[in-house]
Amino acid sequence: MKKFLLVAFASFMICATSFAQSNSSLSPEAEARCTELTRKMALELRLNEPGYIQLKALNRDLMAKTEEIKQKFGSDEKLMKQKLQELAQTYDHNMQSFLKPDQMQAYANFKKENTHTRFVAAGAEN
Repeated sequence: MKKFLLVAFASFMICATSFAQSNSSLSPEAEARCTELTRKMALELRLNEPGYIQLKALNRDLMAKTEEIKQKFGSDEKLMKQKLQELAQTYDHNMQSFLKPDQMQAYANFKKENTHTRFVAAGAEN
């Protein structure tokens, strides 16, 4: 029974990740940047493989949505900043859904140490 549940969970995670990845298309450069960022975060947060998979899906989605917001609201800086802030809050909430308390603390430290990092598909840092 335990093996069945483990296989079912693994299958669900693979399908969920595939679905999440198919919804947000990134350029090859942005995909490489996303992978690099995810690996760095996974090391800092001490994530296991399922955690890494979830984090990568969140990072891909964040990068794609950030680029979308910049394209859509680029002419209205105030609205763009508001939308990016809302996106960041959603990202943090999604991180809380699977990180343990010690990992959340490591995530908070990571954010403080990497304030210059921007999750944008274009790779620009602001």
